[in-house]
Amino acid sequence: MKIYQTIIIALAALLFVGCGTATNAPRPASPTDVLKNYVEASDRKDLAAVKQTFSRGTMKMYEDAAQKRKISVDEVIKDQFELPSSADLKSKIQPGAETIEGDTATVEAQDTKTGKFDKIMFVKEEGVWKIAFDKYMEDIRNKMREEMKIPASNLSKPDGDKQPGNNSETNNSATNK
Repeated sequence: MKIYQTIIIALAALLFVGCGTATNAPRPASPTDVLKNYVEASDRKDLAAVKQTFSRGTMKMYEDAAQKRKISVDEVIKDQFELPSSADLKSKIQPGAETIEGDTATVEAQDTKTGKFDKIMFVKEEGVWKIAFDKYMEDIRNKMREEMKIPASNLSKPDGDKQPGNNSETNNSATNK
């Protein structure tokens, strides 16, 4: 009978300890939390803390830049700390709406001086949200490519005549040969 009492007491103790631990466990940082951590670490010029907020893709982007410049990744990131636009980010960036879709997320960040909004991209890696500046840069490049596309209607002269070499008959005859 004593053995059963000991087992029941031990299980009850484990149950109480287990429940206490679960309620005190820190919740994972949200994308907005990660952005705030990045901003604060950047303002402190805390290289290690800044790097902890970066996704693997972002770190690869910095590694590629470092290799091209023949300097270390840390030097590339430190150089960004010195940019005028990087000074006092906390007063310049106001996090806004957060959108999570599976293992990707965005946080709208407002530039407090211009009022302009940008979407900062995040990816979840091993259960932790990370800033995906590589995806942000890719998005900017794609937008620039789209803006540089000129519709065919813009190839005509102001008086409506086609530019030389853009005549559809000329193009068709060349294609048919």
